[in-house]
Amino acid sequence: MQIKLGIDNGNYNTKSSEHLLHASGFTMSDREFITSDMQLFYDGAYYAVGGKRMSFQQDKTKEPDSFILSLPSIAHAMKQAGVNEAEIVLGVGLPIDIYGTQKQAFRDYFLRGDVAFDFEETSYRCHIADCKVFAQGHAALCRHYNALKQYTTITLVDIGGYTVDVLTLREFKVDRGSCGSLRMGTITLFNAIRGELQRENIILSDALIGDAITGRIQHADSAKIAAIAERHVQHYHRELLNALRERGIDLKLPTVFAGGGAELLGGSLISPEVATVDILDRFANAEGYKLLLGQ
Repeated sequence: MQIKLGIDNGNYNTKSSEHLLHASGFTMSDREFITSDMQLFYDGAYYAVGGKRMSFQQDKTKEPDSFILSLPSIAHAMKQAGVNEAEIVLGVGLPIDIYGTQKQAFRDYFLRGDVAFDFEETSYRCHIADCKVFAQGHAALCRHYNALKQYTTITLVDIGGYTVDVLTLREFKVDRGSCGSLRMGTITLFNAIRGELQRENIILSDALIGDAITGRIQHADSAKIAAIAERHVQHYHRELLNALRERGIDLKLPTVFAGGGAELLGGSLISPEVATVDILDRFANAEGYKLLLGQ
């Protein structure tokens, strides 16, 4: 059986076209962990996937991390298909500003032939038959082409954990001169909120800070936490728009926001300052990669 699968190997989160999401990090051990939840056994070692995030990697081919973090997505897709053995065709992506220089190396990185591993106490065997590398952002828009084709010019702002990737498309063709990455992903927002909360003797995980941003925090000091989070969200939003303008981006042209950061910020990205025409969720790139693999 052949399974086509899109994986978005973000520095902050790893997302699949089949909607598996986990933090891009793991803890490695030579013995099993207390629970099998998100436990991976591969190449003689156990991994608790989704733990402490790995540091930012400009070139993911230098370390095995991204491949290891892709195995749960492969297992998840195989489980959904009801198989333990399959041929896998992967669609993955790179930011446009490094796409040309790293495309071949990133493809080769995933082409490892036969792979055997256990995930959540189930054994899987797969053959990675092919891997195609696509441009981040552009892939995210492909699935939404029909809804967006009325716009001759679109600016895409992909807000990730570590970077904000920007590109402009004219008639759905990329203006390569517009492509760039800003080192102001949502980790800067989370760190700012965490720092102020710690000064108030409030210690929250990333997940709970995310709950505070979206108004779902359950805490004895929830009102204080919500106020702090809202203040920092507003500041981050202003700084982001200013940084985009400094890059020469006219935000009054049709603008699409994408990525986990866009999903998190949600309604704050809709304002008179920006001609926001859509906000795509965090799975948009992974779904786009699978779509571009074809039938």
